[in-house]
This record gives sequence, structure tokens and C-alpha cells, in this order.
Amino acid sequence: MTYEEFYYSIDCKFPYHQESEWKRIIGQSIEIAEDAPFLVLHEICRVPASEKLDKSKHMEMYKYWKQSFVSPVQDIVEPASLSYINKIEISDSEALDIMEKLSAFPKSYNALQVVLFSCPDDDELVDEKYENIVAQWKSAT
Repeated sequence: MTYEEFYYSIDCKFPYHQESEWKRIIGQSIEIAEDAPFLVLHEICRVPASEKLDKSKHMEMYKYWKQSFVSPVQDIVEPASLSYINKIEISDSEALDIMEKLSAFPKSYNALQVVLFSCPDDDELVDEKYENIVAQWKSAT
């Protein structure tokens, strides 16, 4: 399965209430591409309003995701991830700090998006930082 096929197979279709299926998807993501597990993280964190997910189940899913593979990006993006799960925004300055750290890991697009959507971005500085990092990564290839 290609990255694109994987993306469309889970985008807005994540099986939050089917444990064996979300565990399978997490495992599959690790085999697809370096950024694919963070695509799954994005789905885990941004539960649609139409879905009701108990916080303990949400944390269980996140913890399973985190222990399924090793990447320095996991720890960097964790404050933003946990802010979603706990339904609390991080500050714009914290988001900017996290993005700066993530900029050292080219093509971590999905981790960067988790951070982008985890703060209020009142002055649109976080969005600007996001765009600058994406442009920097794209120009390096």
C-alpha cells in the first residue's frame, strides 16, 4: 500500500471503537513511511465531533501508538498530542518552540500539523512558522 492509499484509507474513517483494527493500522503505518505513524497520530488526536471517545480509551490508544515504534519526533510532539486528548490548547509560544524542534526532522509534516492545530494561533504566527518550515523542507529536496 502506498502512503497516499494509506492516507485515504484512514482519513475521516479511523476506527476509534475497533481496538484490533486501530492497532492493525498503527502497525501498518510503521511499515509504510517514516511520517505515516504521525498521520495516524493526527487521526488519534483530532477525533471528529461526531465521535464520542472515552478519555481513558483515548489515552490507551495514544499510549499504544507511542510504544509501537521509536522516533525522536514522538517526544517532541507529545505536548501537542496530549493537549488534543485533554482538550486543552497549548500556548502559541509553546507551539512555536515545538515547531522549531521539529524543523530538524525533515518531512515530519503530520507531526507539524498536530502542533499547528493544538494552539489558538491568535496572531497567525504558528501558521506562518508552519508554512516556512514546509517550504524549507520542500526546497531541500
